[in-house]
Amino acid sequence: MKRILIPLMLLVSVLSGLGAAAYYDTGSQIFTITAGVSTPMSFTSNGESMFWPGTGDGQTHHTIGGIGALSYQIFVNPYLAIGGELGYQFDFSRAGEVCTNVPITAKLTYVPLQGDFEIPISLGVGADYISYDSYSKITLGLTFEVGFRYYFTDSWGVGVNAGLLVVPELYFDDMSKTSVMTYIPTTLSVTYRH
Repeated sequence: MKRILIPLMLLVSVLSGLGAAAYYDTGSQIFTITAGVSTPMSFTSNGESMFWPGTGDGQTHHTIGGIGALSYQIFVNPYLAIGGELGYQFDFSRAGEVCTNVPITAKLTYVPLQGDFEIPISLGVGADYISYDSYSKITLGLTFEVGFRYYFTDSWGVGVNAGLLVVPELYFDDMSKTSVMTYIPTTLSVTYRH
């Protein structure tokens, strides 16, 4: 019974907070620093898909790596913020080469639960500078992220985030070279709001 009751109480408390008064005003600002791990989820190329980190058959041939980012956002209404994010991500290939991504994204965040506890839900789209061995390219980058933040003062908070980073490597002259890599970033964050 406790296994059902505790999650149910948590869900009710989150949903009841959705109707609470908004904490933010138009023009409120948030600055966030995040750092954590990035897990390669899938790699698709030439109709073949590989999943999860590792060097075995059917795996992405990439290791779990690191990720960090700086973001700044401003609220356009009490629940919706827009801004940008600059990140850095790395992992290693089966050959031991460093693979890096530098995503520069425009970010849209919806914050349905606000106050001491917050649940930010974000979408991002932008450019992603990717580099592997002596090869580099600027391509499209897409992100989705859900987080949970706790503010221990009126301005400072800490949180956890999980999401999805999609990096399509597009070649319009030779579509057979086109590939898509996806990652699951899991990060800790420090947030300042004003």
